[in-house]
Amino acid sequence: MREAYDAVAAGHICLDVIPDLSGSPPSKFDAMFVPGRLLNVGHVTFSTGGPVSNTGLVMHKLGISTQLMGKVGNDLFGQAVRQIVASYVPHLADGMVIDETVSTSYTIIINWPGADRIFLHCPGANDTFCADDVHYDRVAQARLFHFGYPPLMRLMFEDEGRQLAEIYRRAKATGVTTSLDMALPDPTSTAGHANWVRILQSTLPCCYGLN
Repeated sequence: MREAYDAVAAGHICLDVIPDLSGSPPSKFDAMFVPGRLLNVGHVTFSTGGPVSNTGLVMHKLGISTQLMGKVGNDLFGQAVRQIVASYVPHLADGMVIDETVSTSYTIIINWPGADRIFLHCPGANDTFCADDVHYDRVAQARLFHFGYPPLMRLMFEDEGRQLAEIYRRAKATGVTTSLDMALPDPTSTAGHANWVRILQSTLPCCYGLN
């Protein structure tokens, strides 16, 4: 019999690539990022990003038995994501979907000392995540289903959020408590122009016991 979990963290996951810029004075920020220039930086840090890892790994660290459900490609970045997740405990990565046809999402984080961060983000596999990518048999064994960042996942807001509403309908039907973790989309992006009132009207009746 498959192990039951207290919580499932599903949705957006990516590989964060963070170069060390601590040796560069923030006063030279504008002058340094010019075309054709080679910038020497420090070591790079790799970590997983997005609510699947951020929320899921924190719940795991707090002693909550957790299953992570995200989507990655079968590429080097996807291998890195699964390796980082599995380094905590191997079963955390069991719910990950590996899609041979897509690339893994990644974010290059320009974390300049004394300045706000800049994110260079590739949505990758997150844009193809759909209702069928959730393992509802495992959700049924949990007490909480937590889904994060639909504004950063194309199929979650296209067609007025039909896929997102379907995920919550099917998750709620298993009897678990459900929660939704939003993110603020760029107002100039496609997600920023989506009809979020209509999307949430379709989704929230199956979120956190709302009827």
